[in-house]
Amino acid sequence: MVDTNIQREDILPSEKAKAYRMKYEAMKHQGCKGEKYTADAIGETAGDSGRTVQRYIRLSELVEELLDYVDENKIPMLAGEKLSYLKAGEQAWVADAIRSSGIFPSKAQAEQLKAGSEAGELTEGKIYAVLSGKTESSTGVSISAKRIREYFPPEYTKAQVEEIIYRLLDQWKEKAADESYGV
Repeated sequence: MVDTNIQREDILPSEKAKAYRMKYEAMKHQGCKGEKYTADAIGETAGDSGRTVQRYIRLSELVEELLDYVDENKIPMLAGEKLSYLKAGEQAWVADAIRSSGIFPSKAQAEQLKAGSEAGELTEGKIYAVLSGKTESSTGVSISAKRIREYFPPEYTKAQVEEIIYRLLDQWKEKAADESYGV
């Protein structure tokens, strides 16, 4: 049944990911040796390479909303694969950022997010910065940390301060857009 599903022409990436994962798990339990060998064997019957099978299996690690975006071709499959390495909470931040900004990550942006996650440096603010194409060095705006600290309790972390600033900027942007459209 899984083989029949995989070979359908109209199969969504999420369906293929789940089918490949099921088949991979079944073959692993039957004693097939090695991830690469198993992926190659699965791909052989479906006409995909072992690496493609591995990419689809990674997609099954995405939170539902991001997987839906891959199904809708709003997030490229290779970008989805990179995003699948983010923790579930980080993926939820990405989904929120996409909903707020309407910007979908490219493969290069997804790679940046993955690298930030692996380094333990990924915050909601950094996700917005990556999606909007802004980096700390290219924004051209510098605000004194001492001046910013006047607005926040001393126990707030840098990540909390950044999150609040980005949230306020999003609210300001929405209000500005509403006013320009006469809403």
